[in-house]
Amino acid sequence: MKSFLSYLNATADRLPDKLAFADGERGLSFRELRQAAANVGACLKNGGAQGEPVGVLMERSAHQIAAFLGVMEAGCFYVPLDEQMPRERLERIVRTLSPRFILTDEKNLTAAQGLCPAARHMVYTQAAAFPGPARLREESDGDALSYVVFTSGSTGEPKGVSIRERSLLDYAATLPEALGFDESLIFGIQSPLYFDAWLKELLGVMVKGATAYLLPRELFVNPMALIEYINERRINALCWVSSAFSLVARLRTFYAIVPEHLKLMCFGSETFPPKHLAAWQKACPDARIFQLYGATECTGMSFYHPVVGPQDAAKPIPVGKPFPGTKLYLINDEGKLDREGEILIGGPSVMAGYYHDPDRTAAALIPDPEDPDSGAVCYRTGDRGRLDENGDLIFIGRRDQQIKHMGHRVELGEIESAALSLNGVHEAVCLYVADRQRIDLFYTGPAQPWDLVIGLKQKLPGYMTPNRTEQRSELAHLPNGKIDRRAIEQKEYGK
Repeated sequence: MKSFLSYLNATADRLPDKLAFADGERGLSFRELRQAAANVGACLKNGGAQGEPVGVLMERSAHQIAAFLGVMEAGCFYVPLDEQMPRERLERIVRTLSPRFILTDEKNLTAAQGLCPAARHMVYTQAAAFPGPARLREESDGDALSYVVFTSGSTGEPKGVSIRERSLLDYAATLPEALGFDESLIFGIQSPLYFDAWLKELLGVMVKGATAYLLPRELFVNPMALIEYINERRINALCWVSSAFSLVARLRTFYAIVPEHLKLMCFGSETFPPKHLAAWQKACPDARIFQLYGATECTGMSFYHPVVGPQDAAKPIPVGKPFPGTKLYLINDEGKLDREGEILIGGPSVMAGYYHDPDRTAAALIPDPEDPDSGAVCYRTGDRGRLDENGDLIFIGRRDQQIKHMGHRVELGEIESAALSLNGVHEAVCLYVADRQRIDLFYTGPAQPWDLVIGLKQKLPGYMTPNRTEQRSELAHLPNGKIDRRAIEQKEYGK
C-alpha cells in the first residue's frame, strides 16, 4: 500500500512554495517540509535506526513536525517528549521506550542527554542538513508503527498508544473528506504536539494542501489577543477542545472583536455549553460546525455530527455517526449489544496496543462482537452512549463517572451539563465522595452557590442534586485544555 508520506509528496509537487506549517515568525513551505523530513530520515537511517522508537524532544514548532515526519521516513516511529512534560513523566516514558535515538534541538540538548544518557542524541538542525533524497518513501506495508503517544494511566504509569501506519492512512482517507477540508483552509492549532489532537490539522495540510499555524500557548490567557492573532493571519479553521472555545465566549470577547474569516469549527473532547456555542454561532454565522468524538486509541476522532442552528440547552448535542469503515457497538451491563451502553469502536483505526504493556492491551482490546473469530478487535472506550431516534450516537459520560446514589444510577456528566447551562457558570466538575455518599459540584463563574442549587433543582431530580456546591476561582486543567479531575480530587480531598 502507499505510505502516509506519499500525501506530502503529492502536495509538495502541486504546491511547492505554499506555506505548510508556521509558528510565530518561522515557517516551512511544502517543499521545505518534505526536504527537511527526507534529510532527517536519511540521517537516522545512516545512523543505523530501523523500525524502532525515536524520541523527539523539541520546542513546539513547525520543525518539530518535520522531525516527526523524518522519523517516519526512516521507517521508525516517533514518540513526542514535550519540553513541558513533568520530569518524572518523561523519565517513566523513557524507561518504557529505552530509545537508542533522540532527536532534539539545541535548547533541549542538555535535558535530553540527562534524560537518556545511553541514547544517541541528534540535533535537529544538523539532521535536517544531512543530504537526503528529493522525495519521501511512497510504499508501506501498513503494519509498521507510525507513532506512540503516551496518555495517562489509572495506576499513574503512562500508557503508550501505538498506532500503525494503516490506521493513519485510514484517518487520512476519511476525516478530511467527511469534514470538507480543502486547500483554502488555514488552521490554528491549539493542541500540544505530544497529543494526537493536532492530527486533524496535519491531515488537512498533508492531504489537502491547507496551511496551519501553531497558536502560541500564552494567547489562550488573553482571548482578545488570540482573536487578533487569528484575524491577522486570516485563520479560518479551528479544531479545538470545547473548553478553549468556551473560554473565548465566556469572557465576552465577541463584544470587542470577532473572528473575521472563520469557515470551519470542530470541537470535541468535552461538553460544549449551548450558551457558549450560541455565542460562536452569532459571531461567525457562516462557519460550518462539527461536533467530533473519538479516542487516542483509535487514531483520534471516529464520529462526527454537523451542528446546524440553535441547540436545545436541555438536550445533548449528538456526536453523530462514525466515519466510513469505523464500527460502533454499544454493550449493556449484561455484556450484550444494545442501544445504550459502553461505547466500543472497531475498524482499521484501532491501535496496535499499549507499547510493551500486554496486560492493559488485553483489557482494552476485545474481539469484534459480530465476528469474534475473525481476529478483528474493538477498543473499549470506557465511555457510555446511546443511539437516538436518528441513529446518531449520544455521549452520556464515562463509565467511571456513573455512580449509584440513593438507590439510583447517576451520570455525573449529566449534572455537569445541567450546571453549565445555567447563567453565570463558566466551568463545572462533579465528583463523588463514595465513603460519604456525597455528590460535590465545583464551578467557576459569578453565579452564587445558592443560585446554582435553585437552578439545578429545576433541571434535575432530587437524587441528582449535588449535596455540596462550591465556587472556585479556577479549576485545574490538563495541557490539552481538558479539566484535570485527578488534580481537583487531590486538591479538594488530598488524594
